[in-house]
Amino acid sequence: MLKRIYVNNFRCLVNFELTVDSLNLFLGSNGSGKTTVFEVLRKLQKFILGDQAFQQDYKVSDLFASKDLTRWQKSNIQKFELDIEGNGGIYKYTLEIEHQRDYAPPRMRLESLTFDGQPLFNFWVDAGDRDMPVGQARLYNDDPNREGAFLPFFDWSRSGIGFIYERPDNQKLTWFKQRISNFFIVQINPYIMESESRQEASSPNWDMSNYAAWYSYLSQESQGKILKLTLELQKIIQGFDSFQNSKSGDVRILSASFTRPSKAAYRLNELSHGQKALIALYTLIYCSPDDNFTLCIDEPENFLALPEIKPWWGRVMDYCLENQAQVMLISHHPSLINYLASNSGYWFERRDNEAVRVRRITDTEEEGLSVAKLIELGWIYDE
Repeated sequence: MLKRIYVNNFRCLVNFELTVDSLNLFLGSNGSGKTTVFEVLRKLQKFILGDQAFQQDYKVSDLFASKDLTRWQKSNIQKFELDIEGNGGIYKYTLEIEHQRDYAPPRMRLESLTFDGQPLFNFWVDAGDRDMPVGQARLYNDDPNREGAFLPFFDWSRSGIGFIYERPDNQKLTWFKQRISNFFIVQINPYIMESESRQEASSPNWDMSNYAAWYSYLSQESQGKILKLTLELQKIIQGFDSFQNSKSGDVRILSASFTRPSKAAYRLNELSHGQKALIALYTLIYCSPDDNFTLCIDEPENFLALPEIKPWWGRVMDYCLENQAQVMLISHHPSLINYLASNSGYWFERRDNEAVRVRRITDTEEEGLSVAKLIELGWIYDE
């Protein structure tokens, strides 16, 4: 699972370091950097893997703009680090982006991946010739005793790791790429969850707008998981019976069939926003990979009634215990705060519009009040 993230010179994140566990709750006022952390993870995922559904890779300039440099910093260098535990060791990924403001597009300055300190991939810019610096790289295999292959004149506009194909001798690097693909980072927006799909999608979009396309993929690749999801939705959505994903010309139309109060089918976009949010949240649990995945959800309680969030969270807890799963939530829901904050809570703080600082929440009770109430009153971690 993800153990550590480091970000420097990206918006409000300056020399920002965060270590996380299996269950994590991010708390803090609006504008304190919580969603920005999720956005960094999304950008790194896209940069390394591209968009697999559309077979599209991303250049540095597609994801990292000079406007995202910290406004009060003079440096043109952004730095990102991820420490991921798994496969019997610790992976460390490092990326440095050099912005050239209005003179030229941004470019990679450094990209590296190690496993327990053993290099798997290294990219750097050879600045020996100031007028024409050259990007160079070394690719290493799983045998630490063998020297890496030298790759001269490497493209500094794209991730080098993303272009490396699976081979028998680079299974460690391949595992890392698969683990990065197992980050599901979402902020559910039921307003734009459409019922039609023209092709399958192996993962959901940030806003869940492609839910129908993701369902089409899951119904082909994970029928057993879809069955479990259907049985669970029958318990939590009154009258729900099953999904229908029927073909109509060049598209598929996802509908939900209900048995009560009368037998009828409704397209996904005809359901209430709360129903669509519940469907998305439970799909994230029941249809995620079997293990080694990280689920990041920005305010899952949006559009839900107060009693609906607690059963969902119970399912999340069960799934994390049964699988090597990790969950990071941004939430203002009192039940989640009281349940998680004292053991898994992180307080994001940003004073006078300066850099973000984060610290663990350790206060569990004072004057007989809950953590949620203490935060509301400003008695702990008051800004």
